[in-house]
Amino acid sequence: MNYLERYRNGEFERVWSELQSLGSAVRQEPYYSLAREVATETMRRVRHNCDLIISRLRALGYAFGTYPDGSAYYTKGARVPPSEATRADLAVLEERVGPLPLSLVTFWQEVGSVDLVGMHPLWQEGLDPLVVYEPEVAISDLDDWQIDIAEGYADDSGLFKAGLAPDELHKDNVSGGAAYSVAMPDTSADFTLLNERHNLLFVPYLRMAILRWGGFPGLDAQEAPFQALGDLVAGLEPF
Repeated sequence: MNYLERYRNGEFERVWSELQSLGSAVRQEPYYSLAREVATETMRRVRHNCDLIISRLRALGYAFGTYPDGSAYYTKGARVPPSEATRADLAVLEERVGPLPLSLVTFWQEVGSVDLVGMHPLWQEGLDPLVVYEPEVAISDLDDWQIDIAEGYADDSGLFKAGLAPDELHKDNVSGGAAYSVAMPDTSADFTLLNERHNLLFVPYLRMAILRWGGFPGLDAQEAPFQALGDLVAGLEPF
């Protein structure tokens, strides 16, 4: 069986691990076409699961667009589907920084953006709700980074790091640390989500955040039981 057939047969983690082990060779045939198909199938499942979780959260009385402390939080939506603007921004970003990780490109093409920041009056803080920004944010970060370089303020790593989400404290409207980020360019199938405490590649991070914790990976650091978890993860599609 090829990569896609094995993936659909349930070898989710192993297939992604093998694609990642290829390094930049994943961009070459005969790997590239199948890797793109695997990534598309993965993110189709991620999209389906995110929509289920969002629907279930609304049914539970979860308020999107509000911090846990009750103050207003700006969001474009719990999930904003990809659009022509998304695709145009992605093309601009790739033109300016070079190749992007296959998993991230496909997320933007299939899922769009996700923002589960919100509040429920009976739920604790520190849930670290799933957020993945649209590529427009990365372009804005790139503009700022290039200004910093010109003014001598950029670090000496030479790598551009685009923010993909606020850190877990900022999601609770508390001053925190650096954004969860991705280093660009990157020719690999997947990438490490920087500044996030689990230190996972993006696809395993999504798998953990969605399938195990129903969109709230901060739950793994909580001592109190989270009664809604069973409802949020029931029947989600493995990926």
